[in-house]
Amino acid sequence: MERAPITAVLITLNEEHNLDFCLRSLRPWCDEIIVVDMLSEDRTPEIAARYADLVIPHERIEAFDQARGAGIERARNEWIVSLDADELIPPRLGAWISDWIRQGPQHDVALLPRVNVFLGRWIRSSNWWPGLPRLFRRGSMHISDQLHRGLQPVSGARIKRLPKDPRLSIWHFSYASLDSLTHKTNRYTTIEARQAIARGRPSPRTWRLFPRAMRALWSDYFMRRGYRDGMAGLTYAINRAYYRYLSMAKRWDERHAPDRQASYDRMREKILRGYEATEG
Repeated sequence: MERAPITAVLITLNEEHNLDFCLRSLRPWCDEIIVVDMLSEDRTPEIAARYADLVIPHERIEAFDQARGAGIERARNEWIVSLDADELIPPRLGAWISDWIRQGPQHDVALLPRVNVFLGRWIRSSNWWPGLPRLFRRGSMHISDQLHRGLQPVSGARIKRLPKDPRLSIWHFSYASLDSLTHKTNRYTTIEARQAIARGRPSPRTWRLFPRAMRALWSDYFMRRGYRDGMAGLTYAINRAYYRYLSMAKRWDERHAPDRQASYDRMREKILRGYEATEG
């Protein structure tokens, strides 16, 4: 496959178990690969150096798409494809992207569908189409500092949609175990809560937490028929609901946690004063 004038940009942090597969799906057709590594402590830099044209060390930051921006700035091509280490591009999508770029497209951004493989199953209820703005012309995207907002098309960007075809989709191998799922859920919800507080968002009202979480569960499991995907589908739907609840609950927790230890100390002192009264 002839390489097209496209730069692939990835961000990594301890991705030795994923990165080789991802880069092997890019090297046959990408003219340039840039990996922005946030100080990995495993073999990630070694694997990146094997395939990438440029490996950029970057400090660890919570708004990790800002690190992706450092890679985009160094790209030598007009067109960029943005990927995560746990994703890969199948050959048919790679060929489609290469041909499309060579034709001189009139669009600025292409939405790439994304098949989510979760606990070993393709979760068909996961909104995999029309996809995410991962292929774009330089200057056509805004980089958000909010977690999971990532790259967003600028106003007026001309957007292309691909057919609803798994072979023309990014494949996302997200969570291989419940342990990794719970770890990332805890980490990401903490980041989201802190970012929301920094933007001045108020603590959520208690009575809103339950219905919002239940709407997410109902939507994923029943409306989108997540029940077709067995245990993985049920876990996916429940985790999405829990994620929404936890992110909002942590906004409340972050605001009240500083005073909680002092409150505990007062309660304990009050209990212990009972001994003083008995001794007296």
